[in-house]
Amino acid sequence: MACAALSIMSVAPASAQTYEELPPDLEERAQRIYSGVMCPQCAGQTIDESNAPIAEAMRTAIQAQLRNGASDDAIMDGLVQSYGESILASPPTRGFSLLAWLVPPLALLLGAVAVFITIRNMRGRSVTGPAVVGDAGIVVAAPGGAPLPFDLVDRELGEDTHAAEER
Repeated sequence: MACAALSIMSVAPASAQTYEELPPDLEERAQRIYSGVMCPQCAGQTIDESNAPIAEAMRTAIQAQLRNGASDDAIMDGLVQSYGESILASPPTRGFSLLAWLVPPLALLLGAVAVFITIRNMRGRSVTGPAVVGDAGIVVAAPGGAPLPFDLVDRELGEDTHAAEER
């Protein structure tokens, strides 16, 4: 039994991969690159999140390039040349892909402006003139003669709430 344990222990270090830790500045750059590169095999995962063999190979290649003094841009350009722009976690900020960066903030801005204008218009309505009172003393129109909002909904739905209230 002891011989079997010793033989397993002697084989384990030989089969384990050697991992050299990067210096802190290179490790930070590597993590930034890992989180900006999609795994070509895993759907929706960066190579930082993936456990796929190809992701491990890409991380190892990136570490080697960083140790050899390659810049982050050079590493990313090499990955784009090898795998295409779909490898990037964020779309590029040039050409047609620039729309992916511009459209969402513009849509939010336009929506906020629309909400602001709507609220301003709702507050700016004048409340002058008498309310229109129908049968049985029920208010059927707001001051100025405009129908009440819920009455419009009831009419669209084909319901007559005033007739139900009279019963």
